[in-house]
Amino acid sequence: MIQLLRIAAITNIGQHRRRNEDSMLVGTKIYAGTSMDMPQVFDIQSLPVILAVADGIGGSVAGDIASSEVMLCLARPPCPDGEEKLTERILQSVASLQNIVRKNPALDGMGTTLAGVLCLKKDLIIFSCGDSRVYLGSPHHRLTQMTRDHSVIQDMIEAGTLTEQKARSHPLGHIITSSLSGGKHRLPPDIRISKTDAMPGSRLIICTDGVWDYGGEEFIEAARSGDPETAAFNILHICYQAGAPDNITLIIADLQ
Repeated sequence: MIQLLRIAAITNIGQHRRRNEDSMLVGTKIYAGTSMDMPQVFDIQSLPVILAVADGIGGSVAGDIASSEVMLCLARPPCPDGEEKLTERILQSVASLQNIVRKNPALDGMGTTLAGVLCLKKDLIIFSCGDSRVYLGSPHHRLTQMTRDHSVIQDMIEAGTLTEQKARSHPLGHIITSSLSGGKHRLPPDIRISKTDAMPGSRLIICTDGVWDYGGEEFIEAARSGDPETAAFNILHICYQAGAPDNITLIIADLQ
């Protein structure tokens, strides 16, 4: 049973983007349209609580608006206390995006990825849509990816037509196959939800593709090392060493 979440969270514009289209949520605190040099640190004892990241779709309109709007919907009290209410809340965020587009047709096609965890005292409910990810591990085990990307590359890997080694350099690497979106031609989102035990001593990593794609194996190793604040700062540095071509958003939570 979880008694405490010790959390570090950071979002950063990176080195090449004009704006940060990522957003993140820690409980009721939303971070959107900002760029941090140091992680924000939290101790949370009151559960349930949602930790989530969203990555506005690059090349689309108003990705920053889409990602922040989804965070606003998830942050609205009361916090969902189970899978059914969580699913309802995510679908409400999609309806909210659709409503924004109805009021402003110039935003037709706006969309975002989503990944996060609803932390209950005994369970972790993991959710995702797109290619943002959730990892889970303990101090003695390698981090395990708990989400499966909605992406052309992931489909190719699962079909056996592409290897993991070649995936990172593939020209279709950032084409996603599902997202939360609004507009005339939007498709219903494929929201993937799973549940696992909340084990004290475990560590959660929730991040956008600007972290896992460009951080690579160094990201995995850094994510397992030190306290959450140190790990988050080190991962930001790793992404910058790799050129930080994308926005960088990351939440690390130790379960105690």
